[in-house]
Amino acid sequence: MGIFDVFKKQPTPAPQPASTPQPAPSAGVSLTKNPELDKKISLRKNIVVDLTKKQNIGITAARVVFVLDHSGSMRQMYKDGTVQDVLERIFPIAMHFDDNAEMEFYLFDSNFRELIPVNYNSIDGYVQRVILSRNDHFGGTMYAPVIKEITDRYTKREPAAISTFVIFITDGSNSDKKDAKEAITTAANYNIFWKFVGIGNEKFEFLERLDELEGRFVDNANFVSINDITKIDDRQLYSRLLEEYGDWSAAARQKGLKV
Repeated sequence: MGIFDVFKKQPTPAPQPASTPQPAPSAGVSLTKNPELDKKISLRKNIVVDLTKKQNIGITAARVVFVLDHSGSMRQMYKDGTVQDVLERIFPIAMHFDDNAEMEFYLFDSNFRELIPVNYNSIDGYVQRVILSRNDHFGGTMYAPVIKEITDRYTKREPAAISTFVIFITDGSNSDKKDAKEAITTAANYNIFWKFVGIGNEKFEFLERLDELEGRFVDNANFVSINDITKIDDRQLYSRLLEEYGDWSAAARQKGLKV
């Protein structure tokens, strides 16, 4: 999946002052200016809250980062509304854990690009307005550059005494397996949990091996495969996304990491 031009790496924007925490939408209040979307976000956040309790995830606050494949094989999913739908379904996880109701967002192919954060002001029509309107080329599939960038950002430039929860969705195998393995091994020394999600019919043998990778300071990654992300219901999706987050947090605390 890689005969397309690739992104040029752009520097991460300077950290901005924390925004005022935003409440969940209530009756008669439209935070996104789209009442139907507000309703979906509120209902989905309630599911996340419920599952967080049922799965004994002892974390009340975290920085949530969404990382999404932008390789050539993903092109149709950006254009047919699938990516917008996925974005709207991932956001309630940030709504639950992040006190600013905001989710950092990275695209990756052969390199990576950080886009504007996903929040109540930006989420409605985000894919068309922020991504497709740029008409950027879709590239190959490399995991390591964006893993290294996120690790560097949240451990050196923006460290915090709470964990970072990264949801990383891809539809294909990567061409930089050695570098990606080294990157995730290095990241294991810090308070970052990586949830790798494989979508589509790819076998994802590398991500399965990464899930069981030995020699890490703590097991900092989990992999799940979801054949058709458009058909899985919200409760099942969130249950799978939250798998092992609680186990990691307990193990990380025992190792002295701040989560």
